[in-house]
Amino acid sequence: MATNTDRETELDQLLLERRVEQFLYEEAALLDQREQREWLSLLDEEIEYKAPLRVTREHVNDSFSRSSYYFDEDYGSLKARVQRFESEYAWSERPPSRTRRFVTNVRASKRDDGTVEAKSYLLLYYGQGDSESYTFLAGRREDILHPDGNTFTITRRHVFLDHAVPKIDKISVFL
Repeated sequence: MATNTDRETELDQLLLERRVEQFLYEEAALLDQREQREWLSLLDEEIEYKAPLRVTREHVNDSFSRSSYYFDEDYGSLKARVQRFESEYAWSERPPSRTRRFVTNVRASKRDDGTVEAKSYLLLYYGQGDSESYTFLAGRREDILHPDGNTFTITRRHVFLDHAVPKIDKISVFL
């Protein structure tokens, strides 16, 4: 028989997962609407933002490099990218890309240090200009979120793409 403490723990877990889902959905909306300055406000100034290269090995499904990355960034480099996107020198974003992020399978758990571990799947639609071509990128994300009042800041994001060789000329958008 479930006790009140068990029910409270389960309710707390459901509320945490709901808060994390809403945070990740809002983040995706900001990025899809190209509101990158607002997106920066969701990042902790100590953020670690990485996407390691997938390594294909026989009989191993989920292997990633520990030293090579599609991107390995910190707050300063992310801020510089946002500033460049706003300038006339963002040639990779001329014309601006069209994106749609689908965030699913969100799981969240509190850590001993008070932060929250959030795992999710991401499907990104990417198109640009008048081209008929478009790309989908799929992967999983592992985030560490720092509670900040009623919301969070992203302290760490590791993106693990499902593709060994993504069919995209550049990864100029944020994942």
